[in-house]
Amino acid sequence: NGTVTGNIGRNAGTKPYTLFTDMRVAKRIPIGERFSVEGIVDAFNFINRFNVADVNPLWNSGQAPTAAFDPRQLQFALKVLW
Repeated sequence: NGTVTGNIGRNAGTKPYTLFTDMRVAKRIPIGERFSVEGIVDAFNFINRFNVADVNPLWNSGQAPTAAFDPRQLQFALKVLW
């Protein structure tokens, strides 16, 4: 007959969805006529959600997470423009 039967469910190899919430806030402050300073704050994974990067591919593992993306990170910068 050629039919194959198994116990793996539908979409067994799919990963959970990821949600990235990156944000940037910047403010430019002029200093005199030619100079200005720009303050920048970057927030990566702002809401600090657990994003699964990879899952165990074995069918009997229950698709357990094996890797994750980075947790919330903040980056500060000060830029001088002339």
